[in-house]
Amino acid sequence: MGQHLSRSSSQVEITQEAPAAQSVPNVQAAIGVPIAIGAADASAIPSESCTLHISCDKVAVSAADAHTTTAMISVKAPDAEESSTRAPLDLVLAIDVSGSMRGSKMKLMKQTLELLVSRSGLTVADRIALVTFDSRVQLRLPLTEMGADGRAQAKQIVSTIEPGSTTNLSGGALRAIDVLAQDTVSSEGRTRSVLLFTDGLATDGIRDTPSLVSSVSNALSAASAIRGRINLFTFGFGEDHSDECLRALAEGSSGSMYYYVSTPETIPNAFADCLGGLVSVVAQNAVLTLTPVDGGATIRRVLGRAYVHAADGSIELGDLYAQDEKDVLVELELPALPTGPRSSHPVLHASLRAFHVARSQSETVRAQLEIKRPAETPADQPINIAIQVHLLRIEAAENIETASSLADRGDLEAGREQLLQARRRIEESPAVRTPLGLALSAEVDSLVEQYRDRRRYSSTGSKASKMSYMSHAQQRANHSNEGVYSGAKHRKLQMKASWSLAPVDSDEE
Repeated sequence: MGQHLSRSSSQVEITQEAPAAQSVPNVQAAIGVPIAIGAADASAIPSESCTLHISCDKVAVSAADAHTTTAMISVKAPDAEESSTRAPLDLVLAIDVSGSMRGSKMKLMKQTLELLVSRSGLTVADRIALVTFDSRVQLRLPLTEMGADGRAQAKQIVSTIEPGSTTNLSGGALRAIDVLAQDTVSSEGRTRSVLLFTDGLATDGIRDTPSLVSSVSNALSAASAIRGRINLFTFGFGEDHSDECLRALAEGSSGSMYYYVSTPETIPNAFADCLGGLVSVVAQNAVLTLTPVDGGATIRRVLGRAYVHAADGSIELGDLYAQDEKDVLVELELPALPTGPRSSHPVLHASLRAFHVARSQSETVRAQLEIKRPAETPADQPINIAIQVHLLRIEAAENIETASSLADRGDLEAGREQLLQARRRIEESPAVRTPLGLALSAEVDSLVEQYRDRRRYSSTGSKASKMSYMSHAQQRANHSNEGVYSGAKHRKLQMKASWSLAPVDSDEE
């Protein structure tokens, strides 16, 4: 695909505590296969490395004129062998035990926590902490290694959890973050995450949503800056939680997700989806850096809202799961070339730096985009279907986001029309018959049905829309659209298959 559209060269540097080795000269690699430092030939390429490739929507453009074009920087994480080393986990679970959690919600939550402790493959290298919150916030279990003694202690505490009174959501989230902020164990090479579970609005502590989001986001940023990256995953149960609040909390950490749990029975599926990803992390703290070549191009904007393009050209991708794919699209301005036609003209450098979990060392993969600049722009250039797929993905996600915003402001009909427009745009796209195009079409159709009346939108549509937006913006599947994206797909399915729960009586409230 990429070899027909642009010239991309790629290499990888593997670094440890010592300074990085001197890089090798650029090596042509049509699909961005990385070249290891010191590798004598292709057989020495480390198959476990991330790959980086840049493609463009045009084969060639005239040298005499300025042009606007779209480039796509594609990152793919390696697969993870079952026997390979994985990053140890530090998980802090902040669990809503307010009165509204009584009944089947609480029973299934406790069963799910027991599954986490006993059947998720945690080892003595992994640690779990339990924070419960209603009107009070309690650290029920400090970070504890999940050996036999630790698992027994965790199971005993889970068995004693009971529903209480009101909901101090801010207190629970802030206390969970503080557990990781105050931890004295080195966080290097560890996957650190807070999992926040709630079924309602904040009725204690910080109740105002903007203030709550600001406080939690600031605490998360400060703790991550001091002690290393912390992910925040939020789980909203039922119809009465604040989806806007929980989505905003998750957006404060790159690669984190908001999960909407529509019924108690889906609690273990959502939990297994999240945990299946966390135990599949193969590269940590991935940062993509884009540098335009002087006189070659200017980056006008990064498409979509999922990633922030900092002033230094860096884009935080966060932790990468096994087989994760991240495709970042940028709009480039190509200047006219005063020197005349060029057979190949460099326009953009890209580098991806991440900590490789299996090797316990950092790697930097580099790639360069080159575009032909002939005297005249060739006619009938081939369509880069990969770019079309991800343009469609980004546009669909933004349409879903806009639809939800309109409906949240009271204009449900305008929100529904926005989704219908998204459906028409999908049908018009060259990528409509691709697997992702078909999946987007089906998902938008499902959302349209949830915008038919205010009751249906408030109970499910608003929450499903926000979860759908985050999934497609970040190219990360969740429990409602599993299989759409490849990241941690095998491990998620495996974990869900092993988590079977006994039926629970429907004695809600």
